[in-house]
Amino acid sequence: MTLPNQLTVIRILLIPVFVLLLVYDERGSALIVFLLTGISDSLDGFIARAWKQETQLGTILDPIADKLLIVTSFVTLTVLKAIPFPLAVLLISRDVILSLVFGIVLWITGRRLAAPTALGKAASCAQMSTVVLGLFFYVFDDRAVFSSLRPFLLTPVFIITAVLAIVSALHYFYHLARLCSMIEEPIKPQRTLL
Repeated sequence: MTLPNQLTVIRILLIPVFVLLLVYDERGSALIVFLLTGISDSLDGFIARAWKQETQLGTILDPIADKLLIVTSFVTLTVLKAIPFPLAVLLISRDVILSLVFGIVLWITGRRLAAPTALGKAASCAQMSTVVLGLFFYVFDDRAVFSSLRPFLLTPVFIITAVLAIVSALHYFYHLARLCSMIEEPIKPQRTLL
């Protein structure tokens, strides 16, 4: 297994550690573990490209690790009331629906979208920013300065994240519709027994 794939596996293994630290109110340690997962995410991609260690396993594991981290973070932070419940439902539902639709289209047609769109990347960036800010304000919740800044900083980020999630999902569905409309069923030659 290549070094980038090992880093991805370590990132996946750190997710339950992150959740347990939050559940047991070890907020500072949870923030450190979350930052480590972010660093490992950047490192594995950089190493894979720089050292030409990109593998088929890595292309599957890396997005799975990212989605696991985001979804788990949203669920945990929502339970801890650091992120609003409706926002978490919207974001998780979006990811589940898109994953199912992409999977079905890939299974039926054998084709998939080549790369994430700019809107999709912006939505992912907004989701990560929401998790980081929600976690940051949860960790430093006892500080009066952060408590007073919370509504002014978090509310706009939550709104931007929700809007980007909806718009990027619609954009992906538009691309999927175009992809499906371009696919023509090939006519299979019939075999005859001689």
